[in-house]
Amino acid sequence: MKAAVLRSARDIRVEEVPLPSVGPEDLLVKVRICGICTGELMDWYVERKAPYTPGHEFVGTVAKVGERVEGFSVGERVVVHHHAPCMECDHCRFGDYVHCPVWRRGGVEPGGFAEYVRVPKHIWKVDVLKVPSHVSDEDAALVEPLATSVKAVRRAQIVKGEPVLMVGLGFMGLLNYEVATLFGGDVWGVDINPRRVEMARERWGIRAHLPEELEGRRFRKVFVNPGTPSAVLSGLDFVKPGGSVILFAPLPPGRNVPLDFNRLYFDEITLIPSYSAGPDDTRLALRIISEGSVRPSKFVSARVPLSEISRGFDLARHPDVIKVMVRISEDGD
Repeated sequence: MKAAVLRSARDIRVEEVPLPSVGPEDLLVKVRICGICTGELMDWYVERKAPYTPGHEFVGTVAKVGERVEGFSVGERVVVHHHAPCMECDHCRFGDYVHCPVWRRGGVEPGGFAEYVRVPKHIWKVDVLKVPSHVSDEDAALVEPLATSVKAVRRAQIVKGEPVLMVGLGFMGLLNYEVATLFGGDVWGVDINPRRVEMARERWGIRAHLPEELEGRRFRKVFVNPGTPSAVLSGLDFVKPGGSVILFAPLPPGRNVPLDFNRLYFDEITLIPSYSAGPDDTRLALRIISEGSVRPSKFVSARVPLSEISRGFDLARHPDVIKVMVRISEDGD
């Protein structure tokens, strides 16, 4: 079968790879569409995993069902989370799914930028969801990133009418904006890129601003969406005493941010990291999409076939491009 193989951070190519071997407790899923995640554009993050097949924002069709698999049939359209917890350890008992050792090991083979993926039992038992017929492939593929927004907004514990700021209006900043609004926040957005501010205002009716336009304004909850020191410092500048800064992305290893500990202490500022999502978040994300409350596909800027994935990654790095989707199979919409 064909799959994209990332050889280094700036070298991704389509190669012929073996079809995954499917055992009696596995599902084989034919991938339809897969999104390029912002995490896959972080050179330092992908370089340490290369060579590998990336891709985890995908929807597909069940192509084969192992003889000991329950609850799935060939032909069903499904969203597959690339991680799933055991649901039994102490981390899982308290809902801290991303710290579960089983969750940490992942499990789909080889990755969403491939014609087929193998889904083992510990994944399909916990976090493979059937897609309602009225939900488009693109919206279904974007359940996973929307789930990370759901988790982050839940962790922020937004009170209805509470002033919330999104620092960075890339794809995840826009999703976080939509979910925070859905949860009752009085949400604003800020970005240093004038084009993104313009697009957010004109295309999606978002209350978006350049930093200088919000001079002197402070917010109870501030989401820092880009993984850069300057974004973190900007988030700290915008937060009110008693407020919280939600850290949505990591910094490169060794990149640190100077923190004024006395200010954090006396202003009682809370730092809240939010990493990935768990099964409860994916289920709520699919419900939100199914009900039409949020439609992530409206932020898609470009679409490419698997054969042009290298061009897709180049497009995704352009500051004016919000989201790129990769069509894996011809039956994907």
